[in-house]
Amino acid sequence: MRCVQKKIALAFGSIVLLVIAPSPLVFGQQTKSASAREAAEEDIREAVLRSEMLSWAENGDKDEAEAKDESEKEIAHALNFKVFFIDTGAKEPSDEFLKRFHDIPRIVKRASSAQLRKVVRMPVVDKETGVRGIIFSADEIHWRGKHHVKVEGGYHCDGLCGAGITYDVRFKSGKWVVKHEKMNWIS
Repeated sequence: MRCVQKKIALAFGSIVLLVIAPSPLVFGQQTKSASAREAAEEDIREAVLRSEMLSWAENGDKDEAEAKDESEKEIAHALNFKVFFIDTGAKEPSDEFLKRFHDIPRIVKRASSAQLRKVVRMPVVDKETGVRGIIFSADEIHWRGKHHVKVEGGYHCDGLCGAGITYDVRFKSGKWVVKHEKMNWIS
């Protein structure tokens, strides 16, 4: 009798373990799903940051070229930053992520390479060179569907130069694209 009870207990225990413990297949799918989501979020952040940086660079070059008098030239030159810093939220961007921006016509660095200069308006500067720059951010990602997200981000270049923006980003034709921007605040 005990032998039969032992076999029943072992069989029942095995069934319980199979039901309760995640199978390698399920665990692998969860891991794959999590890593796929992380990869998608890197692509999303790249799309947002790339959109902002290219727009700022193009407009800065255009404004500087079209400035009519010394005052306009001075302002346009001051806002046409040659160093762009990127902030991706809590996690510092990897070297591989930074390499994605090799074609941006500016020097691109991590936000941790920037500091606020302790002078009037506290401009953003490169810690290494002291050159003024601007920090672009793509922080929180809010999934609205499989192919639609909202991203909180914006830019900051000094105490009177910054904005908080919500980006509407969609997955179209195999890549993430910023479709709309909503300015939440500006200074």
